[in-house]
Amino acid sequence: MVSVEFGEGISETLDILEHLDTMYTSKIPKRFMNFVDKNKSVTYISKLDYSKKLNEMNLKEETKDILAIIYMNYWCNSKQKSSYINLLKYNEEKYQEELNKKYNTDNLFRNKTQTTIQQSQSIQHEVALVEVKEKFFIKFIKNSNIFFI
Repeated sequence: MVSVEFGEGISETLDILEHLDTMYTSKIPKRFMNFVDKNKSVTYISKLDYSKKLNEMNLKEETKDILAIIYMNYWCNSKQKSSYINLLKYNEEKYQEELNKKYNTDNLFRNKTQTTIQQSQSIQHEVALVEVKEKFFIKFIKNSNIFFI
């Protein structure tokens, strides 16, 4: 059983494959096509605009992933495949670098400390603006001429 999103991605992929030339679809093994056919979403209807190029279509991420697998395993020759794998590795390295920059523990703590200092300074300014009022009873005793012995 596959997830709903993956089933919808498979449905979009099947829709795209139906619009391709048989030169491409004949290279895909029947076993893979049976898997795709069994796991497609029965309720999802893809509404792709075939007047646009494939990279301009609003495809689901799952559809892109499945098409990448099909391209790499069934449509590429060995030279194209190694080039495509290198491209995927490069993209993954860039993605990991971005994650490291974003979630680097040194930067997380450094930024947190700076934010904490800024927050404490703003709190100090707010505290300086708070007016302290005396309670009514204490004010009454101070103002009255009653002396306690």
